[in-house]
Amino acid sequence: MIKSSIILFILVLNICCLSFDETTPIHVQNENITPKYTDKEIEYFKEIAIGTEYGGNTQPIRKWDSDIKIKINGTPNQRDLSALNMTISDINDIIGDKISVYIDESNPNINIYFVPIHDFSICNAVPGNYGYFFCKWRNNIIYECDICIATDESLLQEERSHMIREELTQSLGLMKDSLRYPDSIFYERWSYTQKYSAIDVKMIKILYSDDIKAGMRKDEVENVLRK
Repeated sequence: MIKSSIILFILVLNICCLSFDETTPIHVQNENITPKYTDKEIEYFKEIAIGTEYGGNTQPIRKWDSDIKIKINGTPNQRDLSALNMTISDINDIIGDKISVYIDESNPNINIYFVPIHDFSICNAVPGNYGYFFCKWRNNIIYECDICIATDESLLQEERSHMIREELTQSLGLMKDSLRYPDSIFYERWSYTQKYSAIDVKMIKILYSDDIKAGMRKDEVENVLRK
């Protein structure tokens, strides 16, 4: 009788243990999941993409929702044209699946003017700039821009090539400068940067990602990018 009780107890114990093992949940470890955007990228994006350098107090996201068609005006030299074409190619490599940028002399929505500084009024330029962009938008969708690049002989070609890249890139909707990264095309001080830094590429990608909508404010951008 004692032996039978012991055997029965062992069987019940085994059944309990088997039942417990089958219903134990498996815990997934999330420690190695990489966030989509870093804190550094989010803070930089908020700094350069929300609002305008010379605008008022409204601070929404502004961007294009159609292809960008550029007409060249004035007297660019061959190196100006090379810098423009290289910038267009780089932008298309980054966001060409969202919008395309190309030269279109007959139906442009961006006019780029290679003119002396004394003609910068054509771009409604703020005095003291050697490169300037002026954009129009409706419901925070950009639909037209004018860009002026100074052709004055006092400027080095490297300076002009830099301004071509900076002004066209800012016309995408990344409209503000920053003091954070000297190698960035958005660096506020005088610069000769001829190509995008890694964080510049990320800024353009973020702006034209499906996550970011025209008209978003800073808190909305923060919430979306930190999801």
